[in-house]
Amino acid sequence: MMKINFTKDHMIRLYDLANEALFDKTTVYTKLGQPLNIYELLHITSINQLNEIKSSLAKKIEKIEEADEWITPDGDKLQAMKDTKELVNLIIGWKRYNLEMSENAHKKEELKAKLDELKESQKTPEDRIKELEAQLKELDEF
Repeated sequence: MMKINFTKDHMIRLYDLANEALFDKTTVYTKLGQPLNIYELLHITSINQLNEIKSSLAKKIEKIEEADEWITPDGDKLQAMKDTKELVNLIIGWKRYNLEMSENAHKKEELKAKLDELKESQKTPEDRIKELEAQLKELDEF
């Protein structure tokens, strides 16, 4: 099983870029031209869609950087595209990390249930009687 390496530093950078995207009203476009804001990127867009967006941004950045050497590219626009690509990449990492945490929590619950079941099956009738008597005594105290 692969472990997702999404660190606190990644999360801090994601917060910074997401804040900028929120206040700058950054819009990212899908392959079909659908505009997406930061909320949609974080909470609605799938990992596959985000990978397509990241790939598209990478191609646009490469195209700008490889343009005619005699024409200076718009530095602000290029940096904004690079920041947006980084943002999309960090969102992918964040979503993968959350997915892994969710799967781990589910596995942990399953293992705990199996362990509890095994412990219960190992109890003697005397142990079960003692537990029930303790529960009855506890209820009588009220």
